[in-house]
Order: sequence, then structure tokens, then C-alpha cells
Amino acid sequence: MDPLIEDYLSDVEASKAYGTYENRKSDLRIYHDWLDKHDLEVTEVGSRDIHRFLREQGKKFSNSTAASRHDSVKLLYDFLAGVWDMVEESPFEDLKRSNYTKSTGGKKHQTDDIVYVTPDDKEAMAEHVPTPTLRNELILRLLYQTGVRRGELAIIEIDNIDREARSIRVYAPKTDEWRIVYYQPSLDFLLTQWMDSGYRSAYKPAEESPYLFVSERAERLSDHAINQIVKKAAENAGIQDVMYTDGGGQKRHRITAHAFRHGHAVQAIKNDIDIRRLQLHLGHEKIDTTQQYLQFKNEEVQAAMKKFNPSPEGPETA
Repeated sequence: MDPLIEDYLSDVEASKAYGTYENRKSDLRIYHDWLDKHDLEVTEVGSRDIHRFLREQGKKFSNSTAASRHDSVKLLYDFLAGVWDMVEESPFEDLKRSNYTKSTGGKKHQTDDIVYVTPDDKEAMAEHVPTPTLRNELILRLLYQTGVRRGELAIIEIDNIDREARSIRVYAPKTDEWRIVYYQPSLDFLLTQWMDSGYRSAYKPAEESPYLFVSERAERLSDHAINQIVKKAAENAGIQDVMYTDGGGQKRHRITAHAFRHGHAVQAIKNDIDIRRLQLHLGHEKIDTTQQYLQFKNEEVQAAMKKFNPSPEGPETA
């Protein structure tokens, strides 16, 4: 692979989660092969060349794959223009991600008024968090992996975290109860960087604060600040929509911190997590609240059955 691409991937490997690194590596290997096929160099292409590449990806592959290829190549050129100064400017000014994904003809990731963040949404947002990037990427990934409410995340204390068990003791002001949630090993790097490598302690309020997430001025982030981080990341990633304007003239956005909670629940259902276990994990008082997510399992079954085409003239095949 081109040495400049390898330099960028080394930077990603050192600063991002392993899954992000693998996605970028896969996308950029495809891009490198395309450049090689067309006898082009990484630093010599223009917007027109990249447009041709992205247009091919959009025609051949799913929306999520095409979007991932767009983001990976864009971030490569952002890196080359900003860190190494190898190109004068990124050739992506007019190459919007939406130009290379197929229209879904209406609501995105929304069923019966449940608006949720998909794994692809989450990865795109993690790559586009506002500064400080390490803290804010950790916030997004914790929201998605644990399904906690933004108000619960805001009051997590360092002593609530068992890093060996990868568990967090969470207090829910809504129900006045405690519960245990779990995170994945993929979060270890970001959590270690934030807590042990000087990132958190660089904030003056951290000296006296028991809370996991601090800011420049306060001993803990507010739940409003967490929601703003989420909405800004979605906007930066180009996947935010205004759903409507309320009676007070305030814009209501599709992607919020609560959409991360919904995304966690939807993914859990699709991964066959028992509904009762999910209820306890999310801290729902009533099972009815959790059962709203069962529709997504029904969608999975329906999609599988549509692929099943029994024929009296031959074997039953997909």
C-alpha cells in the first residue's frame, strides 16, 4: 500500500478504536487498488477522480459501505492536507456523502416513532466529534455500548467503574435505583487514555471532581452538554436532520443522545438479547416500554422469510 496511506493508518491505529482502524484499512485498500488500476498517485488526484471512485462505490455497494468509503478517503486527505501538508487542500469540498448513497425515500432509521442510531451512524459520528475529541468519542461510544441515559452518564463517578469487570454502576434519577451496565473491551484504550494518560487531569476541575466526565469550567458535564456533543457530531458527519420545529420555535433533531439509547436497544434485540435482561439493563420500570423494540426482531424474521422462496419445481433456496 502507498506509504502515505500507511502513515495515515498508523495514526488511526494509535488514536482510534481497533474496529475503526480495521474499517479504515479495508476502505483504503480498496481505494489504493482503484488508484493503481487507473495509474493514479494519491497526491495527484483531483475532485473529479475521487468523484469517479465514490460514484462506483455508490452503484456497487450498500449505503453504509459507500458512506464508509467516502469518510475514509475524506479523512485520509484531511490528514494529508493538515498533518503532513502533502496536498494543498482537501479535494472534498463539493463531494458530499449524500451524493453517493441511494435515497431511502423518507424516514431514516425510524420505525413507529423510534429514532435510533445505527452502527454505521455511530462510527461516522465517532470520526467527527467536536473537540476535545478523545473525551467526546468516549462519550459517544459509552452511550452506544451501555444504553445509559444522558443524565445517568453525566453523574457516573470514577468509583462507579470496575475496569477489570468492564462494568459501571449507574444511578437512575428517573427511578431512584441503581443498576449495573457493561462495556466492551474495544473501549479499554479510550478509557485508559482519558483516565490514566493525562487527558482528564488536564482539566482543572478534575482535581476535586469525583465524576468521570469533566469540562473546562465544571466538575462534571451537564446532560445538556452531552446532548449537544451528540448533535454536533451528527451534524459534522453529515447525517443530522431537523425533524420538526416545536411550538416554541426550537428545532428538534433526529439524532440525539436518546437516539443512542434506542440504537443500543435495537442492536441488543437484533443480537437476541432476552427482553427481560434488556429491561433490567436499560432500567425500564415496565416491560411494556422494552417490548417496543421487539418490532425490530420481527423485521429481521420478515427479511429472512422474504429471501426464502419455496418452489414446487425445485429445491427450496434463498
